[in-house]
Amino acid sequence: LIEKNFSAKVTRVKLLKKAIDCLEKQDYDLVIINRIGAFDQEGGLELIKEIKKDGRFNTPLMMVTNFNDQMDEAIKCGAVAGYGKDKLYDEETLELLSEYLG
Repeated sequence: LIEKNFSAKVTRVKLLKKAIDCLEKQDYDLVIINRIGAFDQEGGLELIKEIKKDGRFNTPLMMVTNFNDQMDEAIKCGAVAGYGKDKLYDEETLELLSEYLG
């Protein structure tokens, strides 16, 4: 979705420490986080909380989830409004992503 529709490179990580390491080494326009992650047995909300708690990174964080309560919680934790997997290829999702990826 990202590489096909935007001039952007995707970095995929599955571990919390690796995500932090990537943010330390490179600037990103956006970090998209799945609600259910493989992040050291933690979910996407935990990753958002860790990145925000760290305080060094200003990169927007976006949750991908079909669950409104999880999206609301992600936003409360400092993420920007995201989208559900059921809307993955919708025009409104591309418009939302374009706010960050041009």
